Formats: sequence, C-alpha cells, structure tokens
Amino acid sequence: MQKSTNWLLLVFIVLSSCSNEENRVLTAFEVYCEMVANDAKPMALHYPMEAGAIDELWNEFEQVAEKYQVQLYREDDFPVSNLFPAALTEGKTVAMIYRGNRLDQYKQWKNDLRSADSNDREESEALARRFGRLMGYGIQGINELLRKSSDYRDLASFNVEQQITHLYYNDVDEAVDFYSNTLGFAKTGSSSFQVSKDAFIELHALNDIHVKGEPKSTAIAFLTDQLAEWYTYVQHKNVPIKYTYKPKEGGLHDGFVAIDPGGYLLEFEQFKQHPENELFMAELSQAPRIATSVDLSFYGSITWTYHKNLLLMQNFYEEVLGYQLVADQGWTKIYQTSATGFIGLVDERRGMEDYADTKAVEIEWKISDEVLFDAYAEKFWQQYDYGTNSLMGPEKYFYHVNGTNL
Repeated sequence: MQKSTNWLLLVFIVLSSCSNEENRVLTAFEVYCEMVANDAKPMALHYPMEAGAIDELWNEFEQVAEKYQVQLYREDDFPVSNLFPAALTEGKTVAMIYRGNRLDQYKQWKNDLRSADSNDREESEALARRFGRLMGYGIQGINELLRKSSDYRDLASFNVEQQITHLYYNDVDEAVDFYSNTLGFAKTGSSSFQVSKDAFIELHALNDIHVKGEPKSTAIAFLTDQLAEWYTYVQHKNVPIKYTYKPKEGGLHDGFVAIDPGGYLLEFEQFKQHPENELFMAELSQAPRIATSVDLSFYGSITWTYHKNLLLMQNFYEEVLGYQLVADQGWTKIYQTSATGFIGLVDERRGMEDYADTKAVEIEWKISDEVLFDAYAEKFWQQYDYGTNSLMGPEKYFYHVNGTNL
C-alpha cells in the first residue's frame, strides 16, 4: 500500500510539473502576443524550443494568437547573426509573432543575411542591427546584444567618467578671468573649470589648428535651477546678453543666453517635465549641485554642436560611441555621455550657430578602461590617432579619449 501511495504521489508531482511548465510557456507566449498586438514590438520571437515541444503547444499558440488577432510563423531554420549566440537557436524551432507585412520583412532580412559575406564585419553588424530593429529593440539594447555575441564594442562600454569641452581664445587670460572671477567656476587646472559633477571646460590659446576668426559652431548650456538669480547676477556684472530671460508656462525649458569674452554662446538653462524630457529629467534628478564662488550653482552641462546631416551624427553617437538619447526634440538630440555631461546635436538650420568645416571646439571623454579601449581601437578604429588620442568624427568634429589617470 505504501509503495502504491508513493507511486501515485510521484505521478502527481510529474504531472503538476508538466502542467506548470506548459502554463509558464503559454503565459510567456501570451505576453509576446499582447506586445505585438499593442505595437510594443513589430515582431516577437517566443524563446527557442525543441520541435516536438512546439508541436504539442501549437494548437494552444494558435488560440492565443487568434485572441490577440496576431499571426504566427513557425521557423525551423532560424539563421545565425551577430545579434544572438548561435547556440541559442541551433537545432531549435522558433515561433514568430507578427502582424501585417512584418513576415515579409523578416524573410527579406533572412535572404540578405544568407547571401552576405560573413567575414565583412561592417555588413554583419548592419544586418544584426536591422534584425534588432524588426524586433523593436532600442539602440542601447542592440548594442548590448552585439557586445555579448560579437567583438563589437562602443566607447560607452569603456566607462566614460568625464566630459571636457575644449574652447579656444585670442586672449585666453581674459577668458580664464571671466570663468574664474565673473562666473566663479572652481578651477581644476590653470585653465580648466568644473561645471558639474563630471563635466568640465578647458580654455586654450589659439594655435595652428584653431586660428583667429574660426567659426565657433558650438554653444555651452549650463544647467541650473537658479535661472532668475543667475540672470540678475550676469546683468549686474555687465555680461553681454544675446537672448533675454523670458520664462513661460508649459514649455520644454527656460533660459537665457550670454556671451563670453571669446564670443562663445553660454546658455543658462533649466529643463522642465515634458513628454520630450521625461528620461532627461530622470537622469538629472540625482545630479549634485556644484557651487560657484558667487553662491550660485550648476548641476549639468550640454555642449551643443551644429550639423548639416543630423541622422549621420545620430548614428555615430548611438552605434559607434554608444551614448543614450535622453531627449529628442526633433531638430535637437541630446545624448548623455557621463553622469552630468551631455552632447546636444542641433540641426544648423534652426540652431543659434551654423555648421562649419573648421570649428573652435574639441570634445574629450575620459574613460576608466583605457587599456581595454586602446586594444580595441588599435584593432577596429583605424581612424583613431594614437599620437593625439583623437578621433575625427563625421562633419569634422575632433573627439579625444584619455584615461582618467592622466
């Protein structure tokens, strides 16, 4: 009698386990269907399974798909790309969930992948990104998958800890006096100043590369929650004002624009809660206030750069540098490079400055993983110059990469 009871208990446990596993699979499948039905994903892949397991569940899959009015496709020959490890799908079957013509899009991608040169690193990465977009993954998500499944790395993966904006002056001593004594920034070197926790500006005399009369093609935003106080102060100090302070309800931001001794535009700015700023505001929420000697503070900095081809620059910042887009205002795209340092890409047709092939600004990022970055850049960033630790980006902007120990 005892043996019979034990046997029945074992059967119950096994059946319960199978039932629980089936429920878990169907629950996950329903989540994927709901995401596609609500346009959260263009296409979804249920996790790879053995063909026999798919056979047993296919009728239930079809019922769930009908409930959400989505379509199914059974893929028994899922291709290998740089987006996922080959072992993940090898010998497995994938249930694909989609609507409309997304299956045609997938089949086009599959054909292009099969005919591509697998040794062409650039083409392989582009195809992986194409499939990631079909799955509805964001750029950061695609970058992360590529890092796990290929030799791809972006600059952000080497731990960017500081952003430094380099500016150039005919009279650098006058500029140093302005930032030190008029605005009261804390000095971090003879001609470098701290704006926020990890964003800095460094001032230089004109040289053979940056000559007198060179277009600025940049502006610097100092983020503060003391706009009225700063406006009163800079007026008292007779700092030239280009755009006055006119706060308004319901806008994306408030601010005013001053001019420094070298002619650079300085935007004193505060961003506000708005659908376009929600992620940006979250990133800024914990930023410490960095005091100046004039008893006013800043908590972040945006270096604005001006462009003819905004899409080209976006791709560079997202796919090569790996920075996160935190605010998309249509003609401006703001990327976070360090905790409180940001780059704002601006369509020159609407910005305060114009695009120029030569420009009086260079941008530097300091990283913690310098040794790893050097090894990667030597192999894959042929355009990187080790003599100057610089990279010439699109539209002729100079970017420097150095270790934080320098």
